[in-house]
Amino acid sequence: MKKTYARSVLAMRYIDQGLPSLETFCSLMCLPNPVCQKAYDQINAKIADKAYDKINAKIADVSEALANASMKKAAVEEKIIDATVNSVVLSGDGTWKICGHTSLIGVCTLIGA
Repeated sequence: MKKTYARSVLAMRYIDQGLPSLETFCSLMCLPNPVCQKAYDQINAKIADKAYDKINAKIADVSEALANASMKKAAVEEKIIDATVNSVVLSGDGTWKICGHTSLIGVCTLIGA
């Protein structure tokens, strides 16, 4: 029965409707009353969390691939410019959005010489 409730809430999300629309649909189809507002909100939050987690995982994968490709390209360019093998010297600095390194937003800069 819980899967039915979750699927009905998900269906309403797909068509940009909420609990009142679900209640109307159930009454027109002669179905029992759907979930109460509290249960609807809990199911909706679970669906949103799962979607958010999937999106974050995809963003992390793409960001990592892009960073690796960029670093490989920079290493190749540095070897071409310097014309020596494995003699790259780096200087780096980083910062965070807020103090204490608890922020998830940070910037790092590396300069090759």
